[in-house]
Amino acid sequence: MKELVELLKQARQEKKISLAEISEQTRIQRHYLEALESGRFDRFPGEVYLKGALRNYAEAVALDPVRVLALYHKLAAKTLPGEPAAPPPPARTERRPVRTEKGPSLIYGFIVLALAVVIGSYWFLEQYWPRKTPEPPPANGSAGLVEETPAPSESEEPGAKPGGEDPAPPEPSVALTLLETESTTQETVFSVESAVPLELELTCSARCWIKALADGGEPFPPRNFQQEETASVQAEERIWIRLGNPPGAVLKINGIAVKAVEERKHAHSFLFIREQED
Repeated sequence: MKELVELLKQARQEKKISLAEISEQTRIQRHYLEALESGRFDRFPGEVYLKGALRNYAEAVALDPVRVLALYHKLAAKTLPGEPAAPPPPARTERRPVRTEKGPSLIYGFIVLALAVVIGSYWFLEQYWPRKTPEPPPANGSAGLVEETPAPSESEEPGAKPGGEDPAPPEPSVALTLLETESTTQETVFSVESAVPLELELTCSARCWIKALADGGEPFPPRNFQQEETASVQAEERIWIRLGNPPGAVLKINGIAVKAVEERKHAHSFLFIREQED
C-alpha cells in the first residue's frame, strides 16, 4: 500500500493542509487520518469505514475518490510473489441419517378421543338438558320503572365539554430557513422553527454513503445505504448528516422536503438547528 499512502500524503502536503483541518472538514478522528498516511489500515474497525475514510480524505485534498478507491482495490488484490495458491479443500460427502417412518404417536389418539368426548357432551347438553325460561318483567311497581335521562338545556351545545373547557389549540407549523451566512461550500445550514423534537426522515433512491450525528451522538454507524433503504433520526437541538451521493438521497425534516439536497452533485454535509424560543 506504499503507493497509495504516498499519493495521499503528497496531495495533502502540496495543498498545505494539516491533518487537523482535514479532521474538522471530514469529521474523521485524527488518529484514523494518521493511520491512513502510515498505511496502518488495520486500525479501522472494518473495510466499510476504511473506504469511507479514503473517499473523504481524497475529496479533502482534491483527489478523485474513484481513482483512490480503484488504486486501493488494485493493491489489496495483489498477492505476495512466489506464494502458492492454497489448494481447494477436498470435497466431503456427508451421509445423511436414514429417517425411519414412524406411525402416529399414541398421544394423538388421546387428543382425538378427548375432542370426541367434549363434542359429544356439548351435543348431549344442547339436546336433552332443560333450559330455564326467563320470567316476564312485572307490569307495575318500582321494578318496572325506567329512569329517564334529562334532556340537555338550550344553553348547552351538543358535544360541548363539561365545565366550558376550550378545545386544544392547533400545533404550530414548522418553518425551514436557509442560513446563508453560516453555510459553506462543504456544509449547508438550516434553521428549523417550531419543531420539538427535530425529526429527519431519509430515503435512498440509489446507493449512498451516510454519516449522521444527533445532538453529538451517532444514531447509526457510518455506512453505505442501499437503494430503497430508509432511516430516521430524532434530536432535541441539532441534526448533522453527510451524504456521499446527495442525488441518491431524499431528506425530510419534520415532514418538509429539503430541496437543497438535489442541487448537490458531490459529497456534502447538512446541518439542521432548532431555533430557540425567546
